[in-house]
Amino acid sequence: MERPLLDEAGPSVGLLLAPAGSGKTTLLAQVAATQLRPTAWYRARPEDRTEDALVQHVTEALSVVLPNALPVSTTVDQLILATESGVAQSVQLIVDDVHELAGSPAETALERFLEFRPRHLRLLFGSRRPLALNTSRLQVSGDLLELDSDDLRFRSWEVEELFRSVYRQPLSPEAAAALTRRTGGWAAGLQLFHLATLGKSSTERIRAATELGGRSRLVRAYLTRNVLAGLAPERRRFLLITSALGRLTGPLCDELLEQTGSAAVLEELEALQFFTTSTDDGTTYRYHQVLQTHLKGLLIDELGAAASRELHSRSAQLLEKAGCPRDAMRAHALADDWASVARLLQQGNTAGHDWVARSGLPDDDPWLALARARRLFRSGSVEAAVRAYKDAEALLDDPEFQARCADERTQAEVWLPQPPAAPVRRDGQTVRRTGHAIRQATRRIPEPGVGTDDPLAAGTIALLAGRLDEARELLLPVAADSSARSAGRLWAAISVVVTDLARGNWSDAEVPLEEIALSAELEELPWLARLARGLQAAVLLATRPEDWRPDGCAALVDECTRDGDRWGSLLMATSIGAAQLRTRDDQAALDWLRRAAVEAAALDARAPRAWALTFGAVAMARLRHPGTAAQLTETEHLIRAAAVPGAHRLLDHARRLIEEPAKGVTSSRARLHTLGGFRLELDGQAVHWPPLRPRARALLLLLAIHPGRDLHRERLIDALWPDAPTEAGPHRLQVAASNVRQCLAAVGLGDQAVQRNGDAYRLVLPGTWNDLTEFETRLRQARKSRTLTDWSAVLDLYVGELLPEVGAAEWVLAERDRYRLAAAEAALQVADLATDVQALHAAHRAVELDALRDSSWLLLADLQEEQGDPTAAAATRREYARISAELEAPVSPRERPARDG
Repeated sequence: MERPLLDEAGPSVGLLLAPAGSGKTTLLAQVAATQLRPTAWYRARPEDRTEDALVQHVTEALSVVLPNALPVSTTVDQLILATESGVAQSVQLIVDDVHELAGSPAETALERFLEFRPRHLRLLFGSRRPLALNTSRLQVSGDLLELDSDDLRFRSWEVEELFRSVYRQPLSPEAAAALTRRTGGWAAGLQLFHLATLGKSSTERIRAATELGGRSRLVRAYLTRNVLAGLAPERRRFLLITSALGRLTGPLCDELLEQTGSAAVLEELEALQFFTTSTDDGTTYRYHQVLQTHLKGLLIDELGAAASRELHSRSAQLLEKAGCPRDAMRAHALADDWASVARLLQQGNTAGHDWVARSGLPDDDPWLALARARRLFRSGSVEAAVRAYKDAEALLDDPEFQARCADERTQAEVWLPQPPAAPVRRDGQTVRRTGHAIRQATRRIPEPGVGTDDPLAAGTIALLAGRLDEARELLLPVAADSSARSAGRLWAAISVVVTDLARGNWSDAEVPLEEIALSAELEELPWLARLARGLQAAVLLATRPEDWRPDGCAALVDECTRDGDRWGSLLMATSIGAAQLRTRDDQAALDWLRRAAVEAAALDARAPRAWALTFGAVAMARLRHPGTAAQLTETEHLIRAAAVPGAHRLLDHARRLIEEPAKGVTSSRARLHTLGGFRLELDGQAVHWPPLRPRARALLLLLAIHPGRDLHRERLIDALWPDAPTEAGPHRLQVAASNVRQCLAAVGLGDQAVQRNGDAYRLVLPGTWNDLTEFETRLRQARKSRTLTDWSAVLDLYVGELLPEVGAAEWVLAERDRYRLAAAEAALQVADLATDVQALHAAHRAVELDALRDSSWLLLADLQEEQGDPTAAAATRREYARISAELEAPVSPRERPARDG
């Protein structure tokens, strides 16, 4: 945790409300271990349901951590009086398993204690169900922090990190994603999977991750003991029987069970956090996937195969009657009634699912053959899908069915290496489809506004052309339109993320790509899900590089190749190459981009090939590859042939990389410093800057503290010429940028160091060491390794505040504080990990850098006492108290690491 769950300035009551196995107790234990304040712990038991039992246990728990034991109390009012006089500041009481007290006098007493306790006694509750406590007042006043099962759920990249860093048994990104889907991010499910696969090979564990379900022996045992064992027989029967429906509503459950009152039961199960959720305010419900799978196994075990099939058949009929065809098809499949599955496919033209492709049904069923073809197309296996559509079309002598197959096949054929000239409707008329317009643009980009009025196609074409602002403007509304088709909406969302990546914003792409991938999986759009996962893998490769990540990326591309997904292979190889380019692993980038270019050539996709070759030219220029000049010429011809205007700027950058050494551009001998003052060093000697006008110098410094990042002209004008007339600001910025270019060229940094990208400017100094870039790199490494060596390296780089010479200029303050606080974090970590003089020196520095971090003051005082200087420790505590008093509130705490020993 980066900071305490309950800090001094925040809520005084915390509530973790989640089902069994969600990690509540683990989180509470971590809070207890990392807090600076004394923490008492009490786990409620079924026998603690009286007021005097509750009071006795709370008294005992608090007495353990207090200097003096509390007096014996028999009522909650006596306990409140005892805590008012006997509990000092900053004491925390954790009460776990509060659900055991539900509906008892102890719960009523606990509510009274919560309301009238001293406010410096902070409370943390862990419960499986909502408490009958008056928490609404606390919520209104902001004095309650509540976390639920969704907050505690692991996301796929967190699962990947868990198995790599904690369990020391890494999973591939796709295996981690599969395990997340199977468990819903349920902490106990992840732990049980880990226990079940201890000692197994990597291949066996990956296979287990993709096959994990409620039939797992450990999962079954856990759910039986911790979830189902405490249920009343009628509740257990309700869960077991209604699991056959999948989609749950009150009327459906009533009809299946032949009783009434099911709506209230479902509402109660959701309120109790009993693995039951609703996404539409109580209209429909579903059981957690792990529980659903377990219940399905129990049905067969307890009712027998025949009775289970009969139950699913009845469920399917009810679901059909209620207008739920997809859930009805699932129930029919579980009832082995494949005729009804085919009937529903035919009636509803509903796309097939995974189980259709794996069903093993005869190949002469036309509707299932059509479902298979659709599945192949949605998976990106275009050539196989086209063949499957043709096979399905030949199975049924029905004009409507054949026309449907032919129509969908035409949409797939657009993406073949040699597609038809244009799609044709059944009446023989040519139509302008979104897919066809985009496919045509992969060969040659049309002029802006020419070719299609469809915003999805127009936005994608603008993205291919490198017109990022236009692409984003067109695609954002499509991505946000809940009424749009799922495939188009998710493609637009992916494309919006790509525009961010193209602008250099890689660090914020993980979460949206994760959400897109999960949505695509839920919507049965496997190609989009895999593409989002591939982009996410590339983002992680660029932002959190690890030795094993390239292998994970390669596995995703190999999966595309194995499945015949040539477009997925092209797009992923390009994104991985761009990621490697960003990490400056130029040889790896070049290898991937060459692979992408070969795939694009095979698909006759000249625009994507132009981008792959352009990125490759940058990699070759950095490597000083002897074939760079020829590559530049070839790429220039292709850019013109495919009409990809945005690639010209990147190609010009590659040319400058080659030309700059001849112009005297500095190499890695150059070092640019901004911490402690702005200076450039060549071979260890400071460079004297030519005279610059004050605003031009400010522009140089502003660009220097954002190395390699685009800064929009509006931001620069607002920072440097806030009072300039609207029409004068851009002109003044252009003049200042020109002056800065001349200045940088004069000191040997080339005449293109200040580059313009549309309405944005950036400072590009290839081959120059930059202290801010080095600081960020070292900081990321230290936060991962948490070693004294890495934290010391961060602290050593911070030789002073950012650009002290500019004073309190508004444009530097936020960045200055960010680096100062990061250095303070490093100093605190060094103080905690080091010994003797180094630790004491680092603690002093932590206090100097951030006087509002109470953990620094406390650690400094502790170290002074440990090293035999109680007078200094007392003085430190007095100074800390004085600062706290001046602020009229306790100093905002930040996490202090626990010192060994």
